[in-house]
Amino acid sequence: MDIHVAETVTGYDALVAALESWGIEVCAGVTGGGTIRFLEKLPPLHAGEDAAGRSEPDGMNFLSLGEYASGFVPLGVYLASGRIGACIATTGAATKLLGCGLSDAKLHDIPAVYIIPASPAETEGLSPLQDTSRHGSNMLAQLRAELPDGVFVLDDAATMDRQLRQAHAQLQRCKPVVLVLDHGALKTEMAPHRPPPQPDPAFASAEADAFADAFCRSIRGRRVVILAGEELARIPDAPRLTSRLCEVLGSPIVWSINGANGVERGNPRGHGYISFGGNDAAIRLWQGIGADDVLLVLGACPDEYTVNLAPYAAGDTFILTGLADGYGQVDGGFGHRAAGACRQLVASLDMALRSLLGRLERHPPETRRTGPAPDDLNTRRPGVPRPGHVDMAALFRALDARWRPNTIGFDDVCLAYKDRQYVIQRPHPHARFFSLYRGSAMGNVLGLAIGARLAAPDSDVVGFTGDGCFRLFAGYLAEARDLGILLFLLDNASYGIIEQGVHTIIPDAPASRRHNRLARMDFAAMAGACGWRSAALRPDLANLDEILDAHRAGPASTLVTVPVDAGHILGINPRAGNL
Repeated sequence: MDIHVAETVTGYDALVAALESWGIEVCAGVTGGGTIRFLEKLPPLHAGEDAAGRSEPDGMNFLSLGEYASGFVPLGVYLASGRIGACIATTGAATKLLGCGLSDAKLHDIPAVYIIPASPAETEGLSPLQDTSRHGSNMLAQLRAELPDGVFVLDDAATMDRQLRQAHAQLQRCKPVVLVLDHGALKTEMAPHRPPPQPDPAFASAEADAFADAFCRSIRGRRVVILAGEELARIPDAPRLTSRLCEVLGSPIVWSINGANGVERGNPRGHGYISFGGNDAAIRLWQGIGADDVLLVLGACPDEYTVNLAPYAAGDTFILTGLADGYGQVDGGFGHRAAGACRQLVASLDMALRSLLGRLERHPPETRRTGPAPDDLNTRRPGVPRPGHVDMAALFRALDARWRPNTIGFDDVCLAYKDRQYVIQRPHPHARFFSLYRGSAMGNVLGLAIGARLAAPDSDVVGFTGDGCFRLFAGYLAEARDLGILLFLLDNASYGIIEQGVHTIIPDAPASRRHNRLARMDFAAMAGACGWRSAALRPDLANLDEILDAHRAGPASTLVTVPVDAGHILGINPRAGNL
């Protein structure tokens, strides 16, 4: 008689198989403590050697990288490719180093996997090294306070497969998850993880039809204003779709910092960025919305840097979002943010937008149409910086003319994440730029750029950072030296955002109490010691093309030091008035 013996694997093998079935190819972090046995399952990823040169996925690989930068790597992976990435910290306090990236993943609705080990349960009360129990860091309670439904403790072989399915479901809802390793459970034999087949997402046509019916009734004879939120950046065809929508409705459109990626530069009704670093035309339009208007929000974007804590002021607000419980929602919706009536549809944003657009094009609505936006979206003239400093407006415009197709860029928490959008006004047709401004953790740019470069090796990856931000990732530069990242460092020996805002917040405080100055550093020497090419941009930009040509000629990453006048204010910072 034949006896069938079921195949078994260790819990570690099952976990790796599950992560790979989710499409994860990159895991970044540091080994040690409770991570060693898991990471022995992963081959090393040598950035620049086999990472940027891989043409086909070959399973999940591990990049040894300090935890602070690693916490942002999965976010860069997702923003560049739409795929999920992972990161890992060793047992104990190192978990907190991943935490800044984790917070931004939550606040920007980015699916990402954070892997951390726990101290063995049998050591509780025995003062173990890197104590994560309730007597030590109380790690699980801290993580669950931020992610109530996103922390999965893999401490039981019998329930591990179910927990992994639950974690995957969270990722599919654009939520980050934390997987907690328990060696006692993961070393045991268990059945291999077999992910269930993934059905095609159903489109709620009845709800979409009801939403469209209400919208079409509401807009008759009224002006419609469109707000493009950051969810649109996840729809490849969004720029073309929003242009068609503006045309059929005769509607002006404004956008959030990341929502710009869902708008065409040539959209004649594009009025620009609103609020933080916003354009004057967009701010005037936004502040002029009233009870007679209808607001259509595509991918809800209710955060402070977009709407400055104010409600949606239209008489009727219609919100399309693909997130059932996205950041900023209360009781399943954004109704609390609307001054007037509010209706929300949660569905595939791509399909819902196409469905609504198709209906409007078949039956053109009788809206109160508006004219095109002005060619120049700014009326304020900021002037020029002090001698010896780069005119950042000129630099941003020069770079905008030089970005190559398939460029992805990131603005760190520095003057660039306020000034770039003010100067450029409209999104680039071949370059996507992102800012993780909701958590605003300084020093995020290196991890983001590494993740983007590993996920999209054929892209040009560029970042803007400040001399304050640089201090948070400088020790990790060596691991990215062969990735071909281009990094502009704004050198003003200060926390530039603070220096500009402090005059509004505490105008009478003496300079010594403003605490915004930084010691000068030799950034070129530091970059060179880590294997990076370095260059100092001249104030007249005369060597910009030389720097770009040299960078594009070889595989090395490049750090470009830019002398910046922190007193030269370009984009506005409305948040300063809230402090």
